[in-house]
Order: sequence, then structure tokens, then C-alpha cells
Amino acid sequence: MANRGSPMSITEQHKTGAIQAPARTKTTTRADWIDIARGLAELSVVTFHILQAMTNAGLTPDGVFDFWTPVGDMIRMPLMMLLAGLFLERSMAKGSGPFFSGKTRRVLWPFLVWAHIYALYWFLKPSAFDNRTLADLLATAINPGSHLWFLQALFIYYVAAWFVIRERLVLAYWVAAILVITIPLTQTWIEPRLPYLFLFFLLGVQIARLIATRGFPISRWAGLVLIVAGVALPILTDSYLGPSKYSPLAVPASLAGVLAALVIARGLVLVPLVREAFVFLGRYSLEIYCAHVIFSSGTRQVLLGVFGITDFWTLFLACSLAGLVLPVGLALGLRWLGIDILFSWPEDTVRLRTLLAGLRRRLLASQPET
Repeated sequence: MANRGSPMSITEQHKTGAIQAPARTKTTTRADWIDIARGLAELSVVTFHILQAMTNAGLTPDGVFDFWTPVGDMIRMPLMMLLAGLFLERSMAKGSGPFFSGKTRRVLWPFLVWAHIYALYWFLKPSAFDNRTLADLLATAINPGSHLWFLQALFIYYVAAWFVIRERLVLAYWVAAILVITIPLTQTWIEPRLPYLFLFFLLGVQIARLIATRGFPISRWAGLVLIVAGVALPILTDSYLGPSKYSPLAVPASLAGVLAALVIARGLVLVPLVREAFVFLGRYSLEIYCAHVIFSSGTRQVLLGVFGITDFWTLFLACSLAGLVLPVGLALGLRWLGIDILFSWPEDTVRLRTLLAGLRRRLLASQPET
């Protein structure tokens, strides 16, 4: 069996024909609960960044940010990496060309675009919390200095996946485990989140295999235990061991929290309206992740500066709504125009070239004759 003992490599599955099976399994249909889990992760990311910004500005009531931070810190990014790993083998089965072109279009390209957008903004308008020097700006592709590091790390994992995971998944697990254990020794020259999140990226591959053969792998009662543990363990870990984000000691808390999020997502499939709302957010998770900071920050500045609103909950809810909805509106508007180059390098560039040629003609026509 592909999910027991020593799993078949992608190459072996091609030879035996087993690689064709996912085309008819649960792993390849975009199940609602997976999109709901993505939506939950994006909700956590957006609200965290809003709370962080409002806390820096002195607008958050005492204790609100500190109470939720350990739980969110240990769950949101591991969850996002696990969800990315769920469809890894399906993507790899398409071959090297489609695999790398797809990841370049929808991961590397938006990373480069949005990392530079934020870096340029902070270079032109620095603040006490966000600023970039000219040297920082030029090194943005290496050190983005923003939340776009997630896409950078994800692309690194995809490259590693092609050369390592597709042949030896078990070996990759051992390597990831060793890297996580040695984080305290290597954190001065390797960003701790890179080895830490790689472990959860691989976990997504294994969960996808379990789903393909057994269905959703967590029972109802185990799920209830995980939900309790997913909230309690991060708080207890931070309380007794100190800040533990991306440390080996945080792995049990992150694992419980991530699995609990999957259970919650699975349960929310049964709740009308809530299901549709989170599925919607999940299907635009990339767009929300990239652009939410601009829209939520802009909304906060307008409400404060123009309308003089300082009430915490009014600001928090308005900024959250803006951060979740407006990036989707931007993406849909760009797609309607056929120039969605902010979130994905277009496969068909004819519309883009036509638009640019039209703009060039208008510019030339508007120039006065000499």
C-alpha cells in the first residue's frame, strides 16, 4: 500500500499506474472542508496582523492581543503549510514542466510582486515598526521583511519536494525531524521557521495519502480531544516554557492545533452560510494573504484620520472585513480586465500585450507634435 511501510515513490507509481488513481479519489476533488480550513487560516492571519498593528498603535485593550497570540502563533502557519502539502503529489504527477511553471506562476511570482510592493512602501513611508533602507529594498527577494516570507518558504519546499520527496518521503521525514530538533543549535544561521514548517508541509503529504485510502482520518471523539488540546497546549507551552514559537517544544501544540483546525473545518461543512463564507475565503486565500495588509491598514487609517473613530471593536471588525473582502474584489477586477498580473503571471499574455500596446498608442497620440 502507498501509505504503509515504505511508500511508493512518484516514479514507482508512474510505472505501476497507481499514480492515476488520485484522479478519482477524494484528494483531488477540492473538498469544501479543505477550502474551509484555508479560510480559517486566512481569518487567523488577517486578524493577527490587525491586532498586531492596533496594539503597536495603542488601540488594543490590555490582554486581548497577548491571550490569543500563543494559540494563533503555533497553529496558523503550520496549518497553511500542511494544506499546501495536501495537493503536492497530485501536482508532481503532472510532470516537471507543469509542476514548476505552476508554482512559479502562483507562488514565486506573487511573492516577488507583493514583497516588493510592501518593501517599496516601507522605503518611501517608513514608520517605527516598518521601514526599509535602500539596501533592504534591493535584497527584498532574499529577505522580504514582510509576511510574504511564507510564499518564499513554500516555493523552496516545492523545489525540495521535486528532488527529494518524490523519491524518498520517509527519508524526508527523518531529515525534517532532525532539522527541527536541532533548531536551538542552528537558529543563528537558519531561520527557525523554515525547518519547523517543512515538517508540517510533509505531514500534509501523508494526510493526503490517508484520505485517499481511508477517508478523513480523525474520528469524532478524537477530534473533540484535539480541539481542547489545540487551544490548551499552546497556552500551557508558553506559560510554563516561555515563548516557544517555531521551537521543538512547540511541535506537540502545533500538531494538536493543526489537526483540531481540520476537524473544525470538517464540522463546518454541515453549517449553511458559514460553510459558503469560509469556502469563499479559502478559494481566494492567496489573494487575501498577499493584499490584506494594505486594505486593512488603509481602512484603519481612514477611520482614525478622517472619521476619528477610536473604538476598538469598530476598528477591528471594519479592518477585518476590509482585509478579507477587498483583496478578492481587487483580484476579480483584474481578472475581468484580463490583467491579473499581481497574483499570477498570466498563461495567456495576448490580452496583456494588447492592453500595453493600446496604452502605448494613446501615449504617443497624446504627445504634442514638434
